[in-house]
Amino acid sequence: MNDLRSIRKAKGLTMEQLANLSGVSSKTISLYEHTPPRRPSRKVVDKLSQTLEISPDKLLGAIGAGGKAPAGAGQEGLEEAIELSDAHVVRILGLVEKEVSELQHLMIESASLAGEHPALERSIEYLAGEIDLLTEIRQRFA
Repeated sequence: MNDLRSIRKAKGLTMEQLANLSGVSSKTISLYEHTPPRRPSRKVVDKLSQTLEISPDKLLGAIGAGGKAPAGAGQEGLEEAIELSDAHVVRILGLVEKEVSELQHLMIESASLAGEHPALERSIEYLAGEIDLLTEIRQRFA
């Protein structure tokens, strides 16, 4: 069981069944089985790992993420202390806030076109993952 497809089949699930149980589209599951993204969506990994009853780290290894876990996944206790001045923190938070706002705007625009262009669904998931990452960074600095 060293890839997502093998894990799914070992659990006796079809792609459609896994999609229904996890809330992740079968198209996304197919993508993760055949050509996984370099930076998997944290939400997708969490949903699939819960449904398949395996740890997010094992799932990331199975989809070939090369050990690059989504932000926060399995990285407890690995935080490094970085000292920043208050001015740096304010500047970083401003940049993060601006980027989150721009990504949210782009995501909304893309969502309205996704029905006509199914390939945009993958981009929307990527944008959602980026927003999650930046939101986590913002929370850590706030």
